[in-house]
Amino acid sequence: MTHRFIDMRLRPPIPEWVSGPTFKTAMYYPRHVANFRGARSAWTESIETLFQEMDSTGVRYGVVMGRAAAGKLGGVSNSAILNTLERWPNRFLGFLGVDLENVRDGVSELKEIAGQAGVKGVSIEPGSNKTALLADDPKLDPIYDFCEERGLPVSISLSGLLSALAGHDITWASPVAAQRVALRRPKLTIVMSHASWPYAHEMVSIALTCPNIYVSPDVYISKARMPGASTYVDAANCFLADRTLWGTAYPSQSLEEGTRDFLAMDWNPAIVDKVAYGNAARLFGLEP
Repeated sequence: MTHRFIDMRLRPPIPEWVSGPTFKTAMYYPRHVANFRGARSAWTESIETLFQEMDSTGVRYGVVMGRAAAGKLGGVSNSAILNTLERWPNRFLGFLGVDLENVRDGVSELKEIAGQAGVKGVSIEPGSNKTALLADDPKLDPIYDFCEERGLPVSISLSGLLSALAGHDITWASPVAAQRVALRRPKLTIVMSHASWPYAHEMVSIALTCPNIYVSPDVYISKARMPGASTYVDAANCFLADRTLWGTAYPSQSLEEGTRDFLAMDWNPAIVDKVAYGNAARLFGLEP
């Protein structure tokens, strides 16, 4: 059976990313963990090869997640993201980044550009920011206000690896502060990118009672034998079938391995296409 996929976290090898630390940092697993091969397109930094890999694996869209003011993790400008969406509208969707060191100017930029074609949300990474923040820090309220007003989802990226690579301890990856945001703002749609790994049990428990939270474990459900993966899979099978999203965190994981390992996990067959494509398509208003 052929499956379609929307990769919820795919940073393509565009010049603005490969010229700085962001792309190389995102390849932490292939560079440091023996059983992560990495993609040929990532090692060669070839976007044309990436397109071949997308076509061969059924990845219809890659979601380009913005990042700004992330210190050691690097970042990329929103103008580079918009250029990518404009040049390859049939390949990519985008979440714009916000400089959390300067939220006021960041929101002003969002107001000017968020209506452009292909923009589907806003991306923040508070726990791995240059100055680590909790997701419910009051300084982030203008971002949440903007997303609510525009009806755009906000991606809150949290993981222990991200926090560690940014020079912070892994407690910044806890999803509890995001739960407080979700409870206070029931009309705000939140995508938990990296799904607060390794806090998998806490993440799915929170999502159970917060219907405005989507769980997006990306690489943590697209790599065989990844610690914590079974928790996300079990939760989707039991109560999060409509709010679990697939991804690879490319270039952390290749699309070939990511689709293969995902499909080999213990999913209820009835929900595979929801997780792989349908839930994200519904979230973004795409064809089912």
